[in-house]
Amino acid sequence: MTDADERLAPPPGYRALFRHPVASRLVTARGISELGDFVGLAALLLLAYDQTHSVLGPAAVYAARTLPALLVATVFSGWLDVPARRTMLVWLSLAGAVVIAIPTVVPQPLPAIVAAGLLGAVRAAYASVNVAIAAEAVDTPLRLPLFGLSAFANQVGQVTGLLAGASVTVALGARVALLIDLVSFLIAAVVLAGLPAGRGERRARPPANAGVRTIVGHPVLRGVAVLTLATMISGALPETLAPELARDGWRPVVLAASALGGAVFVLMAGRRAWLARVTGQVAAAAGLGVALLLAAALVGLNAPSWALAGANALIGAGGGWLIGAQATFARLAPRERMGQVEATIVAANIVVAGCGIFLLGSTAQLFSPAAAYLVAGVVLLAAVLLTRPDRLPEATS
Repeated sequence: MTDADERLAPPPGYRALFRHPVASRLVTARGISELGDFVGLAALLLLAYDQTHSVLGPAAVYAARTLPALLVATVFSGWLDVPARRTMLVWLSLAGAVVIAIPTVVPQPLPAIVAAGLLGAVRAAYASVNVAIAAEAVDTPLRLPLFGLSAFANQVGQVTGLLAGASVTVALGARVALLIDLVSFLIAAVVLAGLPAGRGERRARPPANAGVRTIVGHPVLRGVAVLTLATMISGALPETLAPELARDGWRPVVLAASALGGAVFVLMAGRRAWLARVTGQVAAAAGLGVALLLAAALVGLNAPSWALAGANALIGAGGGWLIGAQATFARLAPRERMGQVEATIVAANIVVAGCGIFLLGSTAQLFSPAAAYLVAGVVLLAAVLLTRPDRLPEATS
């Protein structure tokens, strides 16, 4: 394709984000929320395990988040574009505080699982509306740095929040860690309340399948969506296989390598114009496919753990191209339907990631971990061939 997105202006530096009245508050609230979310998640996981004395407790906490998030992103997605964006974000943050108060007051496994499920719904809605307000109120060149820094906040929040949440829970109890999460929701709500008012009228509620129709009907969004879903299949593969493949002393390194690689990539690539272009996104996805094949070869050759950690870091870095996909969706999808379009992708990601890691895990169990990496790489490279730039029509803005 001749790809009109080649004319996109180079993204500004990250400092420009904090001079923008909308982007600055979005990224600040995201950083606060991510840290608090993972502190709370650590508390919920430990609470469920300590009181059930079974790994099924933490597993239930994780599993409980899936169905409500999927319902919000599908059945109820039409409501995401109805209220004013600022109002929606503030109310979602307050809803998160109310939900996390349940296990804070009653620190028992059942309230923890219920809260985890409701928080899954809140976070799915919040993520969708967050992208929608970025599409409406943040200029195109600034969106990629915004998504990049938000993804970096997610990676850093995951590592820092889980460590801090587990430490606080062990030292002071789950209630203290959950209270930190509750306060983070309230602080984020205050930050978001300072967003410019934007449009105040209520929009008409579209049908539940409007997001799917929008994506399928746009050739570029359809191609990027296929590539996104092919990427999500292997999203949790490095962490899933790390305990089996890494030597004892290297387990933490191999386990964290993918997240570290992703954090470094999004921080650097968020300021690069090439990732805002469809051509750059396809190239980065192809690099991820090659990294998966490299990991398959290393595992097959019984390479040392440090080599596998390096391959996992490359896989994490390759997965960072998804911030470019977010930027493309924010640029090409109808602004008045951006919340529903993003929610549709969230729902598809949830389903594909869950099914994908189950199938790849089964492949590793039945054949070998190398086969799981190999299958993931082949599937992704096949998707790259289907969506390579010369097979897509011109991406008009």
